[in-house]
Amino acid sequence: MTDSYTFDPSSWNPILAGVVAGAIAAIVAALIALMLDSPNETTGNSLVIVLIALTIGAASGLLWRRLRANANAMRTFGWTIAGGFFITLVAISIADQTAIDNLIQYAVPLSAVIFITVGFITPLLDGVTAPQWVAIIPIVIALAIGIAFLSRDTTEPAEISLPTTTTIDTPGWT
Repeated sequence: MTDSYTFDPSSWNPILAGVVAGAIAAIVAALIALMLDSPNETTGNSLVIVLIALTIGAASGLLWRRLRANANAMRTFGWTIAGGFFITLVAISIADQTAIDNLIQYAVPLSAVIFITVGFITPLLDGVTAPQWVAIIPIVIALAIGIAFLSRDTTEPAEISLPTTTTIDTPGWT
């Protein structure tokens, strides 16, 4: 990509490109998450990962839309994505120390996959001239994976039993 920008009305909107990049990142991250032990299945499930990746993708598309016509757009975009990743690492570290134990081992690799994928793919997809309905395919696949693995539980199921009753022998009662 060069520093010059020429508007092409037949190419994808950068926000759409970002969301598709987020969907691709979501698919990869959700599949990697299956191999990791989630410290909290309520907030660390596949659907949450997919929704976060789509959100980061949309934000990167908005950022790329703003930057793409500027000089040094790629450099500024890359540094901004790296900054977003750094802020995410700080937030994960704080959450690991205060709220959710072992979050770092789970969230850092997934965050790295999402930010790297979105950072590289968003500018590439901005120039795509395929029909816009094609963008729905990776988004639907990402959401399907997120929903399909939503109820994945890494803990052993609790054994359900009724409490034992004891009989008390009282004198004088027959």
